[in-house]
Amino acid sequence: MKRLLMTASCIAVAAFGGNQSGRSTQPRRSQASTYAQSSARDSLFAADASHSAIIEQLGPVEGLLRAMRGNALYLAAGIDIVQGKQDIRAALIAAEPDPARTSLRRTVAGGDVSRDGRFGFTFGWIEKTTTLDGRPTTYGTYVSTWEREDGEPFRVTAYFTRDSSTRNNPTRDGFQLLLAGSGAGGIPRPASLDRQKRSLLRTDEEFAAYSVANGLSPAFPVYAADLVMHVGQNFFFLLGSEEITDFYGGGKPHEVLDWTPQFAGSSPSGDLGFTVGKSVDSVTNPDGKVDRFYGKYLTLWARQANGAWRFIADGGASSPSPG
Repeated sequence: MKRLLMTASCIAVAAFGGNQSGRSTQPRRSQASTYAQSSARDSLFAADASHSAIIEQLGPVEGLLRAMRGNALYLAAGIDIVQGKQDIRAALIAAEPDPARTSLRRTVAGGDVSRDGRFGFTFGWIEKTTTLDGRPTTYGTYVSTWEREDGEPFRVTAYFTRDSSTRNNPTRDGFQLLLAGSGAGGIPRPASLDRQKRSLLRTDEEFAAYSVANGLSPAFPVYAADLVMHVGQNFFFLLGSEEITDFYGGGKPHEVLDWTPQFAGSSPSGDLGFTVGKSVDSVTNPDGKVDRFYGKYLTLWARQANGAWRFIADGGASSPSPG
């Protein structure tokens, strides 16, 4: 979530082709699209499994970097958004000064892929053990966004992770984003990739403006899809407007949550995408003093039948104060 709560954790393949007409062609188109998306979904989860295996083999620095694009984004608690493999390597080494003595294991929980098979996301749990100084095993979450060109393998474009001292919460049976689920149900609206990115950034900017003007508790349900996965130190799986409204109902009149999207990713089919940006949670105390809590976030979006983007997952982590 974009918001940073004052608690222990921050809650916060091609489109249909051909020129034929007539009703007899529609089932073939539908079947072809379904097959292509299913094949792309298999490829996506295979890429995630390969990434996890490489992390176990090469360790939490070089293994994590191996599947990333050169301009990938990395989001973790306590640091700014990091872009580019060289800077990500430096951030990972700073967090793991002796990576050879640290083991990072991942278990995928779910994900989805765009209709054209060129964009997707995966998410799951992490378990980290180290032989240094008797440190305890830690747990947490990860979310990867992936993109690929035609004929190319999936590569990670953004990676979000949070650590936790406790094991993951149970999953929710039937939740659509899990491995056995049906997916986010995004509706394609084909356009150029640049246009898709601009549309996502504009929607996230409008979301932020609505939060500032009306409060975070009303804003999140307005911009949420019918299913939402909150990503923090654990996952929370929400279905329907009532659950979503209750979950985001902790905003106070003296609290203002604002954010600025800085990056976006999608595919030409325009049914799934992500935004990444920076957030500021401002809380006015009774004495008039304003406390500000800085963070960053990753939001996943699905296109709705009316053409609007609505978020299906949202995760946030703390950032250093500017300056």
